[in-house]
Amino acid sequence: MTSLYDITELLDTTLRVSEIKDASVALNGLQVENNGQVSKVALAVDGSQKTIDDAIAAGADLLILHHGIYWCGLRPMTGWFKKKIESCLTHNLAVYGAHLPLDMHPELGNNAGIAKALGLTDCRPEVDYHGTLIGQSGEFQGTVGELRARYAAICGSTITGYVQDENAPAGRVAVCSGGAGDVIYQMKDKGYTTYLTGEENHWVVNAAADMGVNILFAGHYATETFGVKALGELLEQRFGLPTVFIDNPTGM
Repeated sequence: MTSLYDITELLDTTLRVSEIKDASVALNGLQVENNGQVSKVALAVDGSQKTIDDAIAAGADLLILHHGIYWCGLRPMTGWFKKKIESCLTHNLAVYGAHLPLDMHPELGNNAGIAKALGLTDCRPEVDYHGTLIGQSGEFQGTVGELRARYAAICGSTITGYVQDENAPAGRVAVCSGGAGDVIYQMKDKGYTTYLTGEENHWVVNAAADMGVNILFAGHYATETFGVKALGELLEQRFGLPTVFIDNPTGM
């Protein structure tokens, strides 16, 4: 057994939770407390009822999420929302959420994980998401078509978007996971020819085509599994805790 508070202290410090501005619904940090002890950790992208049920079935007493259980915003604890909280409390399941602090971490983050899996070199934080440098850029040694195939392989998803010339060198590309299509105009200004993100956005495709920027969408969910998996590896190494990844894709 490991102290819940030793784990949360490690996560809070490593991810710099208190320093990073985020949406209020993210509520980064410990969201639900258990009896203070952890024997198994579940990790997942979204705090849905199914994810909570799956974590309980797996024997976890700590669930770490990218999109926490308060993503729905402030609401009465009735009906389906009451059931979600009640499930955690009844089954001694603590819940921890990490949104932007996990997206942007230089080693454990979603974007760092994507960049590493793609084999990008000379990586640095250069994509500004509403005032915070979250996404990364890096060099890809290959064509845009090869980059597209590699992106599909590491995310396990079908790639959509706009590609001007698949045979052109990919060069320096930008990566920002999740729903970050609306920062497309930065790509032209910063000189990137290719942008990789998650959730498909209709108007962004037209904007990319107008500017001559390739844009590749791999899906919001698929691009945000990297960070929580990395946290699982960290906790295994640091505390020797067994971990399990709860895979509940939305298809988006």
